[in-house]
Amino acid sequence: MEWLISQPDTDGFENVIVTGDCDLYAAPSFAKAMRDRIAGGSTRLRFDLSKVDYLDSTGVGAIIRILQEGRRSGTELLFRGVKGTPRKVLRMSNILSLMREEQLP
Repeated sequence: MEWLISQPDTDGFENVIVTGDCDLYAAPSFAKAMRDRIAGGSTRLRFDLSKVDYLDSTGVGAIIRILQEGRRSGTELLFRGVKGTPRKVLRMSNILSLMREEQLP
């Protein structure tokens, strides 16, 4: 799993493009990096998950921790491109409804 963070766009969102498997091996470091970013002052993050093909329970936990940190700090979080198996896993775990989704352009 890799992620690339862009400079804020015209809407003030830093775009986080995530690729690969969000699983036991990568999800903890992803969650820590995003929580550190939020704690460091990021106020608007947009996660593009369109290139994530696999999400396990550790990945779900990572998303939960990011959502919790965002709520605590007042950071606006948007998610886009959640599809396939990751979408099914998030729906079944009742997390999808907690995520603010945005349609891909």
